[in-house]
Amino acid sequence: MSVLDSVRERSLFDPQNKRLVKYLLVGVVGIAINQAVFELTIGSVPYVIAGLFGSAVSIFANYIMNDSWTWRENGAAGFGQWLWRGVKYGATRVVGVGIGLVSLFVFVDLLAIDPSLSNILRIGVGVVWGFGASEKWVWASEDSSLSFEKVKRMLSPSGEGKRE
Repeated sequence: MSVLDSVRERSLFDPQNKRLVKYLLVGVVGIAINQAVFELTIGSVPYVIAGLFGSAVSIFANYIMNDSWTWRENGAAGFGQWLWRGVKYGATRVVGVGIGLVSLFVFVDLLAIDPSLSNILRIGVGVVWGFGASEKWVWASEDSSLSFEKVKRMLSPSGEGKRE
């Protein structure tokens, strides 16, 4: 590997690095949306409901931004494909919440790290999980993912949908 190849891999010229930067920017917008929805609803519903509502709206907004910008070249056309990616994205976010809560527990209760710092570390763990899950599963290529077409084949009554 030449020096130039090494520099390219560590720069924004590498497609995966570009996607990571876009993913982080989408995340910042998502935080703003989450907080705005929370602030707009906190006066009329309990704070837990306001927080859940803010999270739901920001997850949906982040999915739209990531699908149309961050991983635009990886998304197959069609509403069914878009919806399937959305289901996978939502599933990864639910798992991410669980990973975040476990991380927070480990940082605070097992490693005795300050809760405020632990929350920042938890967010970092969530970013790593979310980007990895998005890159390797939600927007993965047809060959490397449980794609919409593979699911349709598996569920088809004709028998051609057996697992490969």
